[in-house]
Amino acid sequence: MKNARIFTQRLLAAADFPGEILTGVPVVEIKGDSEAVVISHRGVISYDESSVRIASALGELRIEGDGLTVFRMNRERIVLHGSVRRVSVGAEP
Repeated sequence: MKNARIFTQRLLAAADFPGEILTGVPVVEIKGDSEAVVISHRGVISYDESSVRIASALGELRIEGDGLTVFRMNRERIVLHGSVRRVSVGAEP
């Protein structure tokens, strides 16, 4: 098992690949204030123009803003367009 972990670490380092993706932990990329990309999700719980709730290994991800749309979605990633104002993880505040 130790050899597999060492191999995985070396592979990730060589490929410059975020290790979180292999463990199922979501990665959220914010591009300016107009796009958010969520990698390693478990599906959309709900969405409207002001809030998108996404299931993940860490619990619920909530992306809030104005004019939000699900631009693209597949098994690995969700791309949201609109004015992104806030990203939170876990239960609602």
